Formats: sequence, C-alpha cells, structure tokens
Amino acid sequence: MRRVLIAALTATAALLAVPGGAGAAPPRIVTTHVDVSVVDSFFTQLCGFEVRFFNVGTFNSKLFVDENGTIVREIDTFPDAKAGWSSPASGRSIVFPASAKLVTEYPNGTALGSAATVTGTGLSAKVPGIPADAGIAVFAGHVAFIDPDGVPIVAFDQLLSIRGHSSDPAVFEAAVCAALSPG
Repeated sequence: MRRVLIAALTATAALLAVPGGAGAAPPRIVTTHVDVSVVDSFFTQLCGFEVRFFNVGTFNSKLFVDENGTIVREIDTFPDAKAGWSSPASGRSIVFPASAKLVTEYPNGTALGSAATVTGTGLSAKVPGIPADAGIAVFAGHVAFIDPDGVPIVAFDQLLSIRGHSSDPAVFEAAVCAALSPG
C-alpha cells in the first residue's frame, strides 16, 4: 500500500505544485483546475490491460513567505477533486475523493534543486473490496521546477515515514486489477 500512497501523493503533488512557509506578508492563494489522465505503467503491466490514473478537480495552494518574500511553506488542499484508475477496455473506473492535504516546508527557499519536506495527510486511495488507505506520509524531496503561477513543483525523492492504514500491496494491487478487469 505504500506504493499506492506514494503514487497518489506524488501524482497529486506533481499535478499541483508543492510550496510552503510562514512569513511577513499574507499568504498567496493559487487555485488551479486539473483534469489529467495518464497511463499508469505499473498497473498496466501488472493487470495485463491498459490502466489509466486520473485526477480531476480544484487544487488550492496557499503559499507562505518570509520577511524577504521567499516561499517557505505551502499548504495544498483539494476541495472537490476526485482521483482513481480506469480501464478503457472494460469501461470500469475506481473513483475516490482526492482529499489528502499536503504541507510542504522549504527550509532553504525554492530555487531549483532546493530541499523540501512534504507531509501528506488523509485518504490516499479506496478500492472496492478492501478498507480505505489513509494516514500520514512524510517525504524528502526537491524543487524540480516552478509553474507559471510561481508555485514550486516538488519531486518526491524518499519516503521518510508512514503511519495509518495501508493495505498489503499484493492485496491492493489484485483488488485494482479485479475492479477494472474487462471480464
């Protein structure tokens, strides 16, 4: 289940942009509508048919700056976002609320390559037939690029810790393939 939590949080962060901090000026809020569907190569190979990961909805990024105007923290929320997997072959989908919250700390600012620590809390996935996976995951990462709205996009480099409910990966993976199977 760690793979799913990591994948869900990574996809969400990549689609969003992960910023952070507290400072002198009031936070700047950036709202982005996302409607993305990409081939999930892991599940496509595992299931033996095309599987797509999708994320649709509104992403809100609240950027906090220090007294110099440098982004030091970001809080990302997804008030109406939905995520999941679909199979074009079967027409079936697994859909769940993308209700995680991401908090990113930038101890050295947001220049490309700068270190970041991302904490994700909430629901990471819900697949039919097994309990929802939810909890807290902490990642070390780095600023990979800055989006056109000035929001840092963070690449997740390492899972530092995870707490909460995680299904056995083999059980989770089998449940995804079964739910999306063409027959």
